[in-house]
Amino acid sequence: MNTEAELKRAGGAGFISALVMVGVQLAWRSLDSKDNVVQSFPEFIATAIARLTPLSIFGSVTENYGSWAKRTLLAACVIGIVAVGVWAGRQAYRIAGPPHPTWTRRLFGGAVIAAALLAVTLFAILPIANLGIAARSSSYTSDILTQLIVTFALFAVVFASISGEPVPTLASDGETYSRRTVAVAGSWSVLGLAGLGASSLSLVHLFRSRHLSSAVAAAQEAAVNQIVATQTSASPVAGQSLFEQMEEEGNLTSRLTATKDFYHVSKNFSDPTVSSDGWSLEISGDVTTPQNYTLEQLTARATTKNITTLCCVSNEINGDLISTAEWTGIPLRDLLAEAGISASAVDLKCSAADDYSDSFPASIAEDPSVLVVVGMNGETLPDDHGYPARLIVPPIYGMKNVKWLKKIEVVDSDYQGYWQERGWSDLATYQIWGRIDFPTRDKIAAGPSIICGVASAGNRDIKRVEVSLDSGATWTDAQLEPSLNPPFTWVRWALPFTAATGDYHAVIRATDGTGAVMSETDRAPLPDGATGWPRRTIHVA
Repeated sequence: MNTEAELKRAGGAGFISALVMVGVQLAWRSLDSKDNVVQSFPEFIATAIARLTPLSIFGSVTENYGSWAKRTLLAACVIGIVAVGVWAGRQAYRIAGPPHPTWTRRLFGGAVIAAALLAVTLFAILPIANLGIAARSSSYTSDILTQLIVTFALFAVVFASISGEPVPTLASDGETYSRRTVAVAGSWSVLGLAGLGASSLSLVHLFRSRHLSSAVAAAQEAAVNQIVATQTSASPVAGQSLFEQMEEEGNLTSRLTATKDFYHVSKNFSDPTVSSDGWSLEISGDVTTPQNYTLEQLTARATTKNITTLCCVSNEINGDLISTAEWTGIPLRDLLAEAGISASAVDLKCSAADDYSDSFPASIAEDPSVLVVVGMNGETLPDDHGYPARLIVPPIYGMKNVKWLKKIEVVDSDYQGYWQERGWSDLATYQIWGRIDFPTRDKIAAGPSIICGVASAGNRDIKRVEVSLDSGATWTDAQLEPSLNPPFTWVRWALPFTAATGDYHAVIRATDGTGAVMSETDRAPLPDGATGWPRRTIHVA
């Protein structure tokens, strides 16, 4: 029977072995991942946990904590794996059997436990993470299986190598430890530090932010200013100086969002960086002639520009997960016409390089504003917004505007995508949305002031915004600035008023281009998008 001292040592060996295993997995992900899309074992666990989290909790965490929630979850998963390693080491030593099992028997015990944990991964964790049994639903099945098998085998080898040394003993002189004891103790330290270092550096690499140089940031600002100037000069607006004044003072959202400021949401802990070498967009399924388009072919044909507001389904009323950009691409209907889409088509299943998939009705693609995009704000589409190509579908929320697009499959049934399987909206039609940009500070000075903000309704435009400063008892029409590209972009609104000392309870309601008034019912974003009337309390000193 194993002694408690032996099991304690085995638990420590399991801890070190798991730390080495996860360090190699994360380093493999950072250094040798194909287009940075083949995720690591800790990410599979984190994704599975996220997909099991109730929608109400998931939506609240996403809106309030964003990327920090992902980072915390992934770090917790790494810690959890290492903690399980302690249990695994003790169980492996028991399987190896007493007394003082040989290296071969310890390897056998480690292999049995590693195989059991690998089976849990293949048949439980990966399916929950939406990758299918043994990652069969992934585009990178062999890469994932290779990584998992090699690193779980590494756990067994490291465990067998460091779990056999008995409790340290003194040499014959009674003063110094034996060379073997020092060597074993040193190997534990080296392996532990190597695993910790690899894990930490790899997590830092995964979590890194892509900082833009001041020159690039300035170029992006200049690009959007030029686009706005071109649009404005073509159709000057009376009273535009009011909106320009509020924007210059930092109190009103820009008409067009600089690329660096465009909101970013994805399911990934680290987004892919897809190479254009060998990349192509495949159109297949229920079509007459399947097509493949290289990036060069798409870029050469990308002559359609459309300024469109994009909004995340997780965006709260008064939230900031919404932005506007000029997109350059090709009408999707042109590519589908070349493929010969079937009359029986129901949905377009859109797949991405990061194993994400979603769909929308094939009938929506008949609208020429639905684009396969290769450019954003006059420049090449950035990595974090979907390079080499993405979809822009104005009538529906951002989760269906698939980034890192690689395949569009015409199907004759309703396809449930990555988030629809969890109960998110299938149609994902934009709700009428609004935000009060100013005043939002704790206090403003008494006297002349302006309340202002933005409103949008997908591809339905905004034709009216009403403002109340007394919780809805009375209403006044705000002045509207025509959007850059009606009906696809948000509208800025403003209402001058004289602020008297005291509190104002401001509320707005918007009416879209069809005459529908935004719902007064306060509803959380998930699963169909947030509704309600935006509200702010204004304190006047």
